[in-house]
Amino acid sequence: MKPNRKLQCLLFALAAVSATMLWQCATPTQPTGGEPDRSPPVVTETEPVSGTTNFDGERIRFYFDKYVNRDSFRDALRVEPDLDLDYEISWRRRRATVEFNEPLPDTTTMIFTVGTDLRDTRGNRFSTPYQLALSTGPEIDGGKITARVVDAETGEGIMGERLVLYRHPADLSESAEYVGESDSAGVVNFNYLREGRYKAFWLDDRNRNRRWDRAREAAQPLRYDTLTLDKDGEVDAGSVFVAREDTIPPVLQAVGMLSEVRLRLRFSENITYEAGAGISIFHEDDSFVTDAIPLFVDRDNPNVILAHARDPLPDEQSYTIELEGITDPSGNAATIGVDQFPGSDEPDTTFARYIGQDTRHGIAPDEPVIIRYAKVLEDTPDVLDSLIVVESQTTHEPWPNAETIDNLLFVYPDGEWHQGETYEIRVWDEHNMERRTIHPDILYPDQLGGLEVIIEEQISDTTEYQLTLVNEQGEAIRSETFTDDIELSGLPPGAYVLRVFEIREGARRWDSGRVDPFRAPARFFIQKDIPVERGLTGQVYVEWP
Repeated sequence: MKPNRKLQCLLFALAAVSATMLWQCATPTQPTGGEPDRSPPVVTETEPVSGTTNFDGERIRFYFDKYVNRDSFRDALRVEPDLDLDYEISWRRRRATVEFNEPLPDTTTMIFTVGTDLRDTRGNRFSTPYQLALSTGPEIDGGKITARVVDAETGEGIMGERLVLYRHPADLSESAEYVGESDSAGVVNFNYLREGRYKAFWLDDRNRNRRWDRAREAAQPLRYDTLTLDKDGEVDAGSVFVAREDTIPPVLQAVGMLSEVRLRLRFSENITYEAGAGISIFHEDDSFVTDAIPLFVDRDNPNVILAHARDPLPDEQSYTIELEGITDPSGNAATIGVDQFPGSDEPDTTFARYIGQDTRHGIAPDEPVIIRYAKVLEDTPDVLDSLIVVESQTTHEPWPNAETIDNLLFVYPDGEWHQGETYEIRVWDEHNMERRTIHPDILYPDQLGGLEVIIEEQISDTTEYQLTLVNEQGEAIRSETFTDDIELSGLPPGAYVLRVFEIREGARRWDSGRVDPFRAPARFFIQKDIPVERGLTGQVYVEWP
């Protein structure tokens, strides 16, 4: 049977039209799937190349490996020394052109720096500042000053911090000639410098004007007031330990009554509280009403504390509040930012919900395991009645050595937790109607380690030093004052951060120095990842940078 020639032509035409329509309607898109691009942009070349001498051009160009945020390029570009140079920036695809509107100064080494404020269109930042050095004379200055910006709390280098550099004598009311920006390791490099004397210091240059606003911006000196740089020489200026001291207290912004006895306290920042912290509640006439117990900090909202009033607070009255022992993580005591709050007649129906254990970082053999609940436990006998302790192969139900205080369950050992036994504690969670299992971390003496800290070079025979040892959870577990060496014993195995500083005039805070008039910072030492091993005492020699 012969095919229908006309039908074949019609079908072919329809197929061609459909393909054309599909091609015209298709929208090009990025391929889906795979990891998102997190790589920083890269300068692939410049015109002219860095190191060019006798430059007399009217423009320079930067080429990038990807599209960059053009506004961020304008913010990131710096010209040094500070010449107040007038220029315009234009773009063509991934190329930025800097066009000069005035002649360049004669016989001058100029540095065009693209700082870490530069981002690509996906928000990935430059990891290291890029410098293009040119000279309008026959040679390029070759001096170099290097420094490092270190977080005084963690010992980590800080990226994106600024050091300013003035030629001596420095007029700090004027803009700095040079600005150095720290890379991802905290290192700052001032390159292509003339020989001479310089003054450098760290500046929290918030408005990016290269000038120290003494009323609003923090500044810290390096070890020396001035640095002397020989022709084509190099100077290591050491480290500046940035200590951004938090002195702003948290503010209680709102008090909400979830029931007649349950309070929700919201603060302006993350909050914590110590053992013995208290909440006092008063009538409008300042007469005392009752105390309230801080129960726990909300994990999802760490600026919120839930509390329990010992007596009901009926809604026909308004109340005021006082706080004690409630602080931010820096230790600033909370202040009150609310005048009054209304009570409530809503009955309390809170379950004895398991929050967690307060002894998660280990206990001594004679110490209790402490479990925190979401409510006061005096009317919840199930928490004690259902407590189970499994000691190796023996199950104790209920475990007799336990008590509740407020919203805490204390599970005591029978004398002590015995080495060689394994312990499993099962506690009741009323909210989920199930038991939670806890494996306590019991620290026996032969499982602990120690650390001897030795001052390598004494400042003087009478100098005292302050030591702080911080564990892997960021908690300061030891704080000691000593003179030449000290041994810390009974430390759980792990990695620690050690901070040691010279005590000046009896103060227990580190003196970070003063820029103007100059006062050198007190000696400071920080070392991270110090290992403490089971049954061993390690040594750390404090060498001042």
